[in-house]
Amino acid sequence: MEVFEAAMKYWIKRILIGLVVLALVVVVGVAIFLLTFDPNAYKYKLEEMIQARYDRSLSIEGPIELSLFPRIGLSVQDVSLSEAGSTEQFASIESARVAVAVWPLLFNQLVVDHVTINGFKARVVRGKDGEFNFSNLVNRGDGALVLPERDAEPETPAPAAATDTSNLTPAQAAAGATALGAEAGAAAVNEVSQAIRRTEMQIDIAGLDLKEGDIQLQDAQSGMAVRIANLNVATGRVTFDQAFDVSLSARIEGGNPRVDAGLTAQGLLKLDPAAMKYGVQRLDMRMDGRLGDVTANALTARGNLAFDAGLSALDVSGLEVVFAGDMKPADKAAKPLTGVEATMTVPRLSAHPGRLHLQIEKLVTRATGRWGENPFEFAVDAPALNIQSTKASGQALTGRLRVDGEEAMNVGLGLTGLSGTAQALDIKEAKLDVNVKQGQRLIQGNVVSPLSLSLLQRMFALSALKGEVRITDPGLPNGALQIPVIGSLSADLSKDQARARLNAVLEGGKFDLSADVTRLADPLVKFGLAVDTLDLDKLAPARLPVKPQPATGGGDGSGTPPPAPAPAPQPKPVDFSVLNGVTADGSIKVGELVVRNLKASDFGAKIKIAQGKLDISEIAAQLYEGKLAGQLSADANGNQLGAKLSLSDIAIDPILTDVRGQSHLSGKGGLTLDLRASGVNSDEWRRTLGGTAQLRLRDGAIKGINIAALLREARAAASGSRDEGDISGPRQTDFSSLEADLALAKGIATVRRLEMAAPLLRVSQGKPAELNLVDSLVNLVLNVRVVNTSTGQDGKALAALRNVTIPLQIAGPMDKPVYSLQWRGAGSEALRRSLEDKLAEEIERHTSKLPVKPTEPQGTGEGGLVEQETVKSLGNALKGLLGR
Repeated sequence: MEVFEAAMKYWIKRILIGLVVLALVVVVGVAIFLLTFDPNAYKYKLEEMIQARYDRSLSIEGPIELSLFPRIGLSVQDVSLSEAGSTEQFASIESARVAVAVWPLLFNQLVVDHVTINGFKARVVRGKDGEFNFSNLVNRGDGALVLPERDAEPETPAPAAATDTSNLTPAQAAAGATALGAEAGAAAVNEVSQAIRRTEMQIDIAGLDLKEGDIQLQDAQSGMAVRIANLNVATGRVTFDQAFDVSLSARIEGGNPRVDAGLTAQGLLKLDPAAMKYGVQRLDMRMDGRLGDVTANALTARGNLAFDAGLSALDVSGLEVVFAGDMKPADKAAKPLTGVEATMTVPRLSAHPGRLHLQIEKLVTRATGRWGENPFEFAVDAPALNIQSTKASGQALTGRLRVDGEEAMNVGLGLTGLSGTAQALDIKEAKLDVNVKQGQRLIQGNVVSPLSLSLLQRMFALSALKGEVRITDPGLPNGALQIPVIGSLSADLSKDQARARLNAVLEGGKFDLSADVTRLADPLVKFGLAVDTLDLDKLAPARLPVKPQPATGGGDGSGTPPPAPAPAPQPKPVDFSVLNGVTADGSIKVGELVVRNLKASDFGAKIKIAQGKLDISEIAAQLYEGKLAGQLSADANGNQLGAKLSLSDIAIDPILTDVRGQSHLSGKGGLTLDLRASGVNSDEWRRTLGGTAQLRLRDGAIKGINIAALLREARAAASGSRDEGDISGPRQTDFSSLEADLALAKGIATVRRLEMAAPLLRVSQGKPAELNLVDSLVNLVLNVRVVNTSTGQDGKALAALRNVTIPLQIAGPMDKPVYSLQWRGAGSEALRRSLEDKLAEEIERHTSKLPVKPTEPQGTGEGGLVEQETVKSLGNALKGLLGR
């Protein structure tokens, strides 16, 4: 026994000595290795490997420092990586330090010491093909993405194909840019998770510090470009599938859309890339600044969120979102939302499309602010909603919108009686109430119908829609107008189509509308509208009467000057941009139509909307004893209007009376218009109005002036005689034919040709010959010539003016023009002719009484007496001409 113990002691001693020697050898070897090993010698090898494998250039300008014990430590400086196949920089790091414990590696565990990265920069780009510029770094050698194996799950709808995003609003683009960054980050994390899953390695990081990061996000599909500057991230101990602290701050900047906002966030982050599950607890996010159309004075979000990327499932609890700021659309015609204060609270929300499950508890949304100049309130309440694959239940969902002011509006929505399943959801009653007040006009509408939904097939239908529209207005014939409506609405989102059938009773006649819509993201509408009676003047907002302004100059007798007249109301803008993004093709038929007091019957037209342009073609109607034909157009590009219309065999007097409220012209004939204009309101349309107009009338009259009577009065004044004509006749000038050609430019109509024939007169255009449609002024000179004095209106009284051209000027407001004869030249000629005729008559009368004697020498005999009598007769003739 003693021998055995002695032997054991001997061998233990030898083993211990051997271990000590081995340890010394290892320590000495490591020391020699650390003293002689130069990791910088491998720079070029690493750069060559990156170039060969990824077709990228790796540049390490700073030194590489390496430690092997007790941790494998690595620190580098000034590292950059190029784009694939390019010298353009993809990412760079000013400095980075990381250390890995050696012992856990033997047990397939990666324990990383605190990681510090300074000055990280990256440029993330998604091309038009949807590929990211880092794809070849995370893909397999064959280019195919390696997806982790997962248990079979219910299929979820495939994501929609990339669509044209050129018409995105700035707010949508801002959200898209944020989504692009999230998508890029998720793609990178998912690729890391695939590698982890293949190796089953457990990763444990003591902490991460990312300082002064700068990431640029660009999306070629939508044109978005966003920069995340001054990015700072700090974490606690990072272990996958366990929550860890994280805090973040950054500045988000962008030019398309305009983004300039600060972001801070903190919470407990949980990552399980292998299972594709991500979550955050106790989230506290704050943002302020500009996000496209939105200016956030304060935007905060608090709560807990969990997302399963594999199932596209989202779970939310205790979420509260608070917003204060303004929303000002880039479209100047749209009213801005200012002073907005909004909150949304969601105690619980669970959405699992793959399992056909949606649960909401006590969702409450509130918002107040100003819409333009008017205060508004908005609210949505969803107390309880539970939709599953086997059953569905829930309390009433309600929503309301209220806008106060001159154009008040109150909208209410209610969904009650939820039943069925997720595959076939039934809502007993879907109700919509709308009240709109415009001045003295009140428009009330209500619609109610059962609603059926299929979340799986993405279909919904309002099968028995019933409602009523009531318009109350003192200007209506009976003070009110009721329009009962029935019909149906349905949509099949999986087939990308919708359908509507509506029937109404309008003024005792039928109103039938059918519409079929395809390509819902870029709607293509085919429709047909048939109406018995349509009075748009009743349906449009009533025109407010213009208040008379007090006379100026007199005041009220107290010495106080009268108040300045109120400025004229500005015309409301009309924006044709609503035509963008809509494609429609249909027809309209109306039995009796009233537009701006213009009356027509048997109206029909074809309507087409495409690429922001509206074309109304094949217009045909009966109106004012004649016919209408032609086409109209509106173009969102420049807000342009166009009209090519032909009216044949119409009565011009009643049509002018209905359109303008008065008429200065009568007769029957044709009117041809080819006009164009552009602008955002009626004033600009008048200022830019251009084109041509042609008028052909017969057997009519110009009202407000009797040209023959005016000439007769002027002739009498010039000759010094009394006017013996009849002045009790109508103040109008009859004509047998009237032809006029006008050219319009910038709202000014120039008369290029004018020919009017009357029994007594002929009229043509002179200079100037303009109609100012912008300011409603006329400056027109008519050349009037008297013909056929033996017949016609006041012909004998105007015999002295026969074939004399007399300018007649018409000037002033179009409603009350001033007529004046330019008599200076024409009056002198007419007076000269009148004197010549009178003198000839007097000479003939007096000389006819003289005796006929033989001629004698001058001054002697009887012949001298004859000449003396002749001179005496001439004197008597002049006395008779002058009335003496």
